[in-house]
Amino acid sequence: MEEPLKLVADLVVRLAIILFAAKIGAEIAGRFLRIPPVLGELGAGIAIGPFALGGLSIGGIGPVFEVPHDSTVPIANELFFIAQAAAVILLFQAGLETNRRQFFKYVGPATAVAMGGVILPLSLGVAATLLFGFGSTASIRDLGPALFVGAAMTATSVGITARVLADIRRLDTPEGVTILGAAVVDDVLGILVLAVVIGIEETGAISAASIGIIAAKAVGFWLGLTAVGILASRPLSAAIGKFRSTGASLALGLAVAFAAAGLAESFGLAMIIGAYSIGLALSETDLRHRIEEPMLIVSQFLVPVFFVVIGMQVDVPAILRGALVFGAVLSVLAIASKIVGAGAPAYAVGFNTRGTLRIAIGMVPRGEVALIIAGIGLASGAINSEIFGVVILMTVATTIVAPLLLVPAFKDGTSGLRKSPATGQAAETGPATTTPAPAVPPAGSPGGPGDRPSRP
Repeated sequence: MEEPLKLVADLVVRLAIILFAAKIGAEIAGRFLRIPPVLGELGAGIAIGPFALGGLSIGGIGPVFEVPHDSTVPIANELFFIAQAAAVILLFQAGLETNRRQFFKYVGPATAVAMGGVILPLSLGVAATLLFGFGSTASIRDLGPALFVGAAMTATSVGITARVLADIRRLDTPEGVTILGAAVVDDVLGILVLAVVIGIEETGAISAASIGIIAAKAVGFWLGLTAVGILASRPLSAAIGKFRSTGASLALGLAVAFAAAGLAESFGLAMIIGAYSIGLALSETDLRHRIEEPMLIVSQFLVPVFFVVIGMQVDVPAILRGALVFGAVLSVLAIASKIVGAGAPAYAVGFNTRGTLRIAIGMVPRGEVALIIAGIGLASGAINSEIFGVVILMTVATTIVAPLLLVPAFKDGTSGLRKSPATGQAAETGPATTTPAPAVPPAGSPGGPGDRPSRP
């Protein structure tokens, strides 16, 4: 019995370190640097990760976080599991806070934005990888590394974007809803691209029929889950409301979210897509109002773990030793390709220059999906550690840049619409329908981060 208990003790100590680091990083970012707290959490993860302070041994103690030899990710499996559960909670909460009617009003524009945000990054990612000699067109299998990089370039971190939009209270704006909808569609398309790339890597070939089957399975499940969730949302909310035991609504709501996430994974989609879809389905029910406040408390504990764990996977020394120039070029292309690829469709469907810029910036961060794709490529042997490091660098760069640009882009409360995407009629150019987010006072001051819970 001693060995399992020792493992648990090690885990809770590591969680304590992660939580301390997360809150210190968030405090420094928000209070002193005046940047989004999520960047402080990512920076804290890099600092305490296995490739930095966490990998050191001091006085015979440590390393606290070492790279496991039996895992496809550079952190302990149990930490990765907790972080993924936190991501499910984050996206379930984002779905609950999304205006469902607004979402479906802008689902057409969101799909157009997502398509542009996949095609251009995929093409540039493949071209850049071939240009720097990390892949070739000699055979379809030799093209594998370039395809993996291209697939990672297509991703959009709905988790990071949702966190920033929630912090500044812009989830329900036309731009916010379009960004979230496009990010979800983007991840569906990204997972589809990944499935095709894995098929090429395993068989050395891929057919149009197999691509069609993968696409129908992924898109069909996503639409089916959303439709079934909406139809069952009110009966489900009423059934959960009949429980009178303390915390039953929160526990059962999270159980539904985890079930939807698991189903999504079994159909080849990311768990976060299932969580967001079921949250969206429940967003207009009484259940949403019953669990809104308890969810804040749960997410304030777990969600920072997710962002710290993302940062912990960054191998800065490997990036510096390897293809630093390639990584820098790929990072620039990653930012530019999303701004152009997602921005052009956004302008075409009716957003003005301001709204287009907001949507384009919101689609920039790659985050957890790109890390998952890179991890699969490394574990399968399709990419080497250098390419993995380059993808990580690109992910970190886009994750840092996007929140820095997204907050000031939404600071002006004026409308981002040139015409209504739903009707095609000219839109009013006055103030946006949502009230501007209030300035965040310093931590510890009345109304500041230390005075009351903030949105995750």
